[in-house]
Amino acid sequence: MDGQIAVLAVAEKGSFEAAGKYLGIGKSAARKRVQSVESEAGTSLFRMVGRVMVPTEAGNLYLLSARESVRQAWLGLDRVQAFHRAQTNDLRIGYSTYLNTRLLDIIRRIPPPGVGSPSVTRESLMTHQIVAGILQGALHIGFGILPVLEPELFTRLLVEEPLMACLPVGHRLATKSSIRPEELADEPMVSVVRKVLPGRHEDIVAHFESLGISLRFTSEAASSKEALWLVTQNAGVALMTRFSAMSHRFDVVVRPLSDRLLTVKSGIFTRRDHDQKLIHDFVDLAWAETVALRGNSS
Repeated sequence: MDGQIAVLAVAEKGSFEAAGKYLGIGKSAARKRVQSVESEAGTSLFRMVGRVMVPTEAGNLYLLSARESVRQAWLGLDRVQAFHRAQTNDLRIGYSTYLNTRLLDIIRRIPPPGVGSPSVTRESLMTHQIVAGILQGALHIGFGILPVLEPELFTRLLVEEPLMACLPVGHRLATKSSIRPEELADEPMVSVVRKVLPGRHEDIVAHFESLGISLRFTSEAASSKEALWLVTQNAGVALMTRFSAMSHRFDVVVRPLSDRLLTVKSGIFTRRDHDQKLIHDFVDLAWAETVALRGNSS
């Protein structure tokens, strides 16, 4: 592993001296570690180009495996540390602020499970950051938008909410009890958190395209609050959940879509190989605390 790290450092820094300084081991030690790898490989991994050392063809082949090997080693250490923290009642939780506001309130007040005064740290992050944190061992439990396409994670659906149309007061569709998808075909639309949750946006576009409808997005909002403000400025119609629409004080009209097939799924996820009682108890507690939300999500 020392040799792999030294090879990676030389490839990145371009010399034994710079690599040795970066690793805190000195030029001579860096050279010896690389030479040890080269001796075992039976070929040179670097050549001089001017005053810079660059990988040979063999070196590039080695670097592919070395990078993955070192990455897996660090991931393994992170996972063990996370496992140890959970065993010592130090529970770390990440949650997305794009969740249903009532779900966020529940997440923030779920008490630590069990006995022994476990420590619970909660951190607001993006869903993809939460997933990465759990995979790397920095977090134990995550709450975010589903689906999470990671086979190493166990996921559990907590809330599923239908998307609704948010319209400005006085809009031609505001008097309807529900809105048919085709009625939005020529409407200017406000995309909601497209950069943060591109999957949700793509699901909306794909759903309407399956019905032969191409939505016309003319504005983009970084948050639900901004999207609602754009609606009040007659910038377009926004698609979001009722909870998201009603969590901010804006003068808008919220109407369901007639097919009610577009939904936003929120859930909890953990590593499959972190099989500690503290984590299981917290997941079960979160499930129990959100029963009312599942009953009222429609």
